[in-house]
Amino acid sequence: MAKKNKKKKKILKKKKVFKPKKSNKTKLKKSKKKIIKKKSKFKRIKIKKIKKNNKRKNFKKLKIRKVIKKNKIKKIKKIKKIKINQIKIDLLSNLKEKILQYFRKLKLKFLIYLEKLKLKKTKKDLIKLEQLLKKEQSFEDKKLRDQDKLRLFLVKEIKKEERQKIYKLRDHLWKLSDRFGTIRDRYKQYREKIREQQLAELEVRRQSREEAKAVLDAQKAENALKQKLIERLERFSRNMKSIVFQINKRYITKKRSPLRFIDNIAESGECLIKNDDAPTDKDYLILLYVEGDTVEQRLVNPINLDDKTDLGSAKNFQPKNIFQASDYIIDRLALMFDKERKLKK
Repeated sequence: MAKKNKKKKKILKKKKVFKPKKSNKTKLKKSKKKIIKKKSKFKRIKIKKIKKNNKRKNFKKLKIRKVIKKNKIKKIKKIKKIKINQIKIDLLSNLKEKILQYFRKLKLKFLIYLEKLKLKKTKKDLIKLEQLLKKEQSFEDKKLRDQDKLRLFLVKEIKKEERQKIYKLRDHLWKLSDRFGTIRDRYKQYREKIREQQLAELEVRRQSREEAKAVLDAQKAENALKQKLIERLERFSRNMKSIVFQINKRYITKKRSPLRFIDNIAESGECLIKNDDAPTDKDYLILLYVEGDTVEQRLVNPINLDDKTDLGSAKNFQPKNIFQASDYIIDRLALMFDKERKLKK
């Protein structure tokens, strides 16, 4: 490409040289003829150069084709080599895998063979152990048999010796028969005494059981009566407890001690409200009770309310209804709190 550009530049220079001048007409004609001749020459030269250039191009094309063919052949050879190498590598890998598989199989076979040998050894050891155990058992059985034989032999000898002693002492025993009779009589008397004592103890136990049953029955009856009394006074006691709770919760300040409810219905048939500071239950404010020494009397007698909120005017009240009793208790406690407030002021 560079050579072609140079040639074109030279041709252009030559063309510039042959430009005509416009000064004279005569000179123009002559110059035209010369120019025509030169142009014809230039055309010939140009044609020759073009042919040469065409030949060179063809030659170059041939060279390029040869080079391309060579490159193609080289590429084909390379591809063939690569394929051959790949085939070789594949074959080698397959051979390696086959060899490894073969060695693995050999290893497995060897391990299996070793395990079989171990199993055979263990079987032999087990057989030996079984034989030894059988021998030990037979030996122990023999020992036991010998011991039994010795025991039987010794027992027989002892029996013989004892028989001989008995035969010797039989004459002496006839003499001692009277003594044995007296001993037997004493033994019978002793056994009879023991039997009499046992019978007496059994009678005492039976009587104690009967007494315990009677006591239990009495306790059950008493508990049932107490339960009835509790059920009779339960509503009153529950109402009093709720009144104490509500008063302690709402109306009592920090300066005054709270109220306290005590339930003794099951024991003495009474329940009471007192100050928490009061030392004993006798210093009560309001007492609900039933007169009577026994539970049966308390079930029959009427219910009473004893009021000591105002020591100057203490009252005893018999409520007919629960509401009447609750209203009375609330009124009396309210009056007591009012008096206390007035005294503090």
